[in-house]
Amino acid sequence: MRKHLNLIQLSRALVPFIVILFHAEDFMKAYFDYNFLNLSAVKKSGGVYYFFALSGFMIYYLYHKEFGNQKIIKDFLFNRLKRIYPIYWTLTVCILPIYFVIPSFGEGNERDINTIISSLLLLPSENEPIIGVAWSLVHTVLFYLVFSLIFLKERIISRLILFIWTVTSFVFSMNLLTTSNYFINYLFNFNNLIFLSGITCAYVVTKMKINYYLSIVFVVLGIIGFPLSWLNTQYEFVNISLQITTSMSSVFLILGLSSIDLQKEINIPRFGKYLGNASFSIYLTNFISMSVISKILSSISFLPITKYAIGLLLIFISIIVGCIVYSFIEKPLNQQIRKIQINKQARSYFSSNIAAK
Repeated sequence: MRKHLNLIQLSRALVPFIVILFHAEDFMKAYFDYNFLNLSAVKKSGGVYYFFALSGFMIYYLYHKEFGNQKIIKDFLFNRLKRIYPIYWTLTVCILPIYFVIPSFGEGNERDINTIISSLLLLPSENEPIIGVAWSLVHTVLFYLVFSLIFLKERIISRLILFIWTVTSFVFSMNLLTTSNYFINYLFNFNNLIFLSGITCAYVVTKMKINYYLSIVFVVLGIIGFPLSWLNTQYEFVNISLQITTSMSSVFLILGLSSIDLQKEINIPRFGKYLGNASFSIYLTNFISMSVISKILSSISFLPITKYAIGLLLIFISIIVGCIVYSFIEKPLNQQIRKIQINKQARSYFSSNIAAK
């Protein structure tokens, strides 16, 4: 029986929180001329790379016993994509009219029909999606589509395609081959390797038992790896990219947490579970929340709080907004989809039994 991974579930809250910190830094710099984290040279947090690695880990952990079962492809893609598209479409449709009513809120391309279509479908485009952070979902959808090949009966062919995709992604990531073609760079890039690193983590913990204390060391290395990566990017102690260091931190963290989960039942607070569940809504809404709040606060001539307090306020409100969206939109939406799915399965089962008689 597959074990529920409580620490991994809790860690899902890590992604939006790390991303939120750096969005707060950006907005404080742009609207209040304040260096909130003193990391002005760090343009990315690396939190999304943990999301990529964790996605790879989870699909291997959940589905590795079904490899070669072609019947599961439809269910696999449906179960993966239903976690993304319904809430993403809902938020996009709610936000899109704002860019038509108040164009200054956007960059200008949000009203372009091609941008709207590519955004809704999460297709690769040189323009950012309507919800900017959804750029990561464009890569996630590609990974799910490519990974679905592993369920084909023709295992040799499917694994050969995956091997070629992996090698080609590595070649382009290492700049052994380069191209200015956006679509080729989308198909073969370093993000694919981060997903695959998560799969490797899942393979390791399902095939072997990692020493419990070594697992704790991995967790510590993973946690401190993120701030050390930021400091290294800011002050250039070692010539290594943030993408690589935060990806390595993600691997350590996933290996450590999952290994502990599989060896010991760790109870996490109810609030921690809730934040893990709400992480996707928080991730999707935090940038928009901060944008609105920053515009409002920056228009007020006198604020009775310090700039540092404003930064904390941006973080707090964006988390609250994400939690509200989860509780009142994403969660009910998922429950309704699940109910429709169960009813459809029940009708199908009933019809097949009638036909058999």
